[in-house]
Amino acid sequence: MIINSNVTLYEFDMLKDVVDLYIQTGQPVSSRVLKAVYGLNVSTAKIRNILHRLEERGYLFKPHVSSGRIPSDLGYRVYVDGIKAYNPLSRRLTDEIERKIGQDWSDIRDVMSRTSRLLGELTNYMGLIMGVFHSSSIVERLRIIQLERNRGLVVLTLVPDRERRVYVAFPKRYQSNILDRAEQIINERIAGHPLERAPERLESFLRESAGIEREIAEIVTAEAEYLFDWPYDLKYYFKGFEHSTEIPELTDSRTLQRLVKFMGERALMLRVMKNRLGHELMVTIGRENEVEELADFSIVTQSFTTSDCGGLIGILGPTRMAYSRILSLLKRMAEELHHVQIKD
Repeated sequence: MIINSNVTLYEFDMLKDVVDLYIQTGQPVSSRVLKAVYGLNVSTAKIRNILHRLEERGYLFKPHVSSGRIPSDLGYRVYVDGIKAYNPLSRRLTDEIERKIGQDWSDIRDVMSRTSRLLGELTNYMGLIMGVFHSSSIVERLRIIQLERNRGLVVLTLVPDRERRVYVAFPKRYQSNILDRAEQIINERIAGHPLERAPERLESFLRESAGIEREIAEIVTAEAEYLFDWPYDLKYYFKGFEHSTEIPELTDSRTLQRLVKFMGERALMLRVMKNRLGHELMVTIGRENEVEELADFSIVTQSFTTSDCGGLIGILGPTRMAYSRILSLLKRMAEELHHVQIKD
């Protein structure tokens, strides 16, 4: 039997054993340890031969010449794709999820905050949740106000009553008539249109135009994630910095710096989550994330719906994570979110 074009069933079973053991211990896995732990009825020489073949194909690698082997991103991918059944959650854990999420709430954003915190607490990884809300807001007007020292203020007025403000940095001071002209052109594009259409219409303007007005529009567009992200709300919780000894991967300063940098860029975090919409379940491992800061991490997301919004819940953690348990946890929490009632 073939699991994929390169791995037979027997080789997959061996790969699965290596990944399971590495997830549990965090230590490179040798043929001797595999034979002892799983009681394999083959010689260590044959086990080494299979591990060598898996290494040649890129599923395993040795962190040191004389060490055992650990999974590569590709090895984790084959392992995750081969998961047929999730590990059942304990009754205690199920009860905790129901108690902390399954109640009447007055604000869906409170539910989201509680959910991300609960995910982080239960896993020691970063708990993520992104809600997608249906907005009835219409753009009334955008104003660009030049302040002193090449600073500016962009004010977005919406209907019904709502206003958003963001400070920007201009590369130089502009004459007032140029700012007025740029403001007029931008409003011709977005005023009177639904809020969620504004970024798309601004991007269209940038593709079609040139000149100094385009330069100013680019500055406004750079703040689009904040000004126009009304349909999306992102919450996340991570306690790992206080418990780094529980996550050995975070003892590596380079890995930790990447995570801190990613967490500091909300627009990037939001974009990563938005790109996963449309997938009921999605697992990206290491460099599959295509974001440099996430090269050492995996993201697992599960779609959810409530009466007020839909979206994604997820976990961001090191590639060495208990994938089956994480999948079970996200599935159960998505089911609980589906039954949440928001009180008027």
